[in-house]
Amino acid sequence: MENKIIDIISSVSKLTNQELIEKKEVEKLWESITHVEIVVALEEEFDIMFEQDEIASMTTVSKIIEIVRSKA
Repeated sequence: MENKIIDIISSVSKLTNQELIEKKEVEKLWESITHVEIVVALEEEFDIMFEQDEIASMTTVSKIIEIVRSKA
């Protein structure tokens, strides 16, 4: 699941998987429009819906992985 999440973030953000893996704990890797696109792509891929507070806290790759796992 983690690899699929990273693939989705990579595809939307235009960052390589390696960049995302190396910077899993770093904030602000993408802009706000990209953030929305990542959320929508994850919701569609995993057939889940995020709450506003979850979306707001999706600031790092690690946090996104954690939230998606909690929903799956």
